[in-house]
Amino acid sequence: MCLGIPMQVVEIEGVFAWCEGRDGRQRINTMLVGEVLAGQWLLTFLGAARELISAERASMIDAALDALSEVAAGGTNFDHCFADLVNREPQLPLHLQKEKI
Repeated sequence: MCLGIPMQVVEIEGVFAWCEGRDGRQRINTMLVGEVLAGQWLLTFLGAARELISAERASMIDAALDALSEVAAGGTNFDHCFADLVNREPQLPLHLQKEKI
């Protein structure tokens, strides 16, 4: 399984960017996303950027990854990792909602 890791661009080096994230500092290939600027957030997979993302989305993804780590360690208290979903009624996507006749 391949997980997307959010990383923040620190320094640009041609088609590569030095980024910092949960796994420390890494050199990330940015050819698939085009030009990037220091301070931007990237969703990275196996050393390559796949998408430019907002800081808010990066934070949400990091929280979900924290929950995965907690579950892998046997933990069961990870509601804080999904603050945007707690106390919210689930909603089906439009294509799965029952049609009103």
